Amino acid sequence: MKMLKKPLPRVLLVSTLLLLVGVAALAGAGRHNGIVLSNDGRTAIATHPSSHVVAPPQVPAGLTLIAGNLSKYPFGVYFCCYGDTISGPDSVLGTTYWDAVPFTPTANITATKVQASVGWADGFNGATLSINADSNGLPGAALGSVDVTGLGQFGDCCTLAQAGGGSKGIPLTGGTQYWFVVSTDTASETTFDAWAFNSTDMRDYSFAFYSSSNGGWIATEGLLPGYAIYGQ
Repeated sequence: MKMLKKPLPRVLLVSTLLLLVGVAALAGAGRHNGIVLSNDGRTAIATHPSSHVVAPPQVPAGLTLIAGNLSKYPFGVYFCCYGDTISGPDSVLGTTYWDAVPFTPTANITATKVQASVGWADGFNGATLSINADSNGLPGAALGSVDVTGLGQFGDCCTLAQAGGGSKGIPLTGGTQYWFVVSTDTASETTFDAWAFNSTDMRDYSFAFYSSSNGGWIATEGLLPGYAIYGQ
């Protein structure tokens, strides 16, 4: 993680870079339902954000935040219009893209609810949310996963893909790294979604992405998408 002494220039720099990525996308990967892609396909930009804002969901009663970065702004839980591509092999992109964010609980706890700022763009409206073990600094086997459907439109604000909330959950060990993964499966092979960036932190963090063109998970750095993991 890179700490910054001058956040404002960093914000301006990131905004400029994202704008340049969007301009390149117009001549590169093309548009899909008002969304453009970076030339490598990994970044999605909504060109026509909605003027309608949905009230953010409340923090689940009785649960503790294990990890996350969703903001408390009433009209900006996350950055609606830029995010990481999530897609299946039969999507309009023709390539599978997944993303994963690492997190480390501070104490033993059972994860029972997850939220992600994932929005739908094209194809099957859904995604797979999972908590995975760590495998040499990259996502390993899924400890638990759930398919979610009926996602909000990418570019709208600020619905969340979420799952869980019951008594059952995934036991986590304090001080151990895990991964929160948004992916696709056989039910969502045509999916094209985008996992919108967190709106409040412009620092670079470590995360991982999967691309079928590379055939595996790859460590990288950048802005993190919005997420929250709760437990008890």
